[in-house]
Amino acid sequence: MKAELLELVALQKLDTSIRRLQTELEAIPQKRAEIENEFDRRAFEIRALENRRDEAKHTRARLDTEIAEQRSRVERAERNLMSSKKQDEYTAAIREADAARKQISVLETQTLEQMEILEEAEAALTERAAEVASLNSDRETRLEAFDEETRQQATQLDSIRAERERVFNTLPKPMSAHYKRISVRIRDGVAVAEARNGACMACFMALRPQAMSQVRRGEEIVTCENCNRILYYGPADSAKTNSTSVQPKVAHT
Repeated sequence: MKAELLELVALQKLDTSIRRLQTELEAIPQKRAEIENEFDRRAFEIRALENRRDEAKHTRARLDTEIAEQRSRVERAERNLMSSKKQDEYTAAIREADAARKQISVLETQTLEQMEILEEAEAALTERAAEVASLNSDRETRLEAFDEETRQQATQLDSIRAERERVFNTLPKPMSAHYKRISVRIRDGVAVAEARNGACMACFMALRPQAMSQVRRGEEIVTCENCNRILYYGPADSAKTNSTSVQPKVAHT
């Protein structure tokens, strides 16, 4: 394979890496937001449990106060009952005591409900105690690791771009211009494709035997008649293929 073709293959691999890294770096804001949203969701769940627990405590305390008031009402009614000398006073005292006892029963039922809510919330918080304790530090650690990975990707991208520039400048001007025209015109930016099993591995169209033979020799630049990509033959890569390889399409004339 002529040296220029080897350089074209190397250039294409560098460009593919650049496109991949650029895509990953462009997705950084979304990925970072996803991490933050994950921790925000977990923090919201924990705050909701804490609020539920605290509200149950406050409600239970209020109910206890109301129960105590109703019990005082019963005691007062019972005293009035014992001291009543008239029928209407006696009847009023009985009604007052009965009403207070009914209210106590309702309040005690509500207290049990709040106790159940409180126990469930406390059990959930106990189960997530380790998460609660480390949530903020976990968030910072995760974001720091993500930011470090991002910096490494940016550094890698700069390095690959510099190597890409070096390789591109080593090519003869007509060849580099030809490569650039193809990569700009093709949507995926792949200007150099492997020829394998008698087909172009970019568009999967079958190649004429003569074209495939020229690609194998590697003595000249051969382009795919279907997608116009520059073709190369990599026997080492071809040896890795198996019987499940994609079958070439047959171009109709």
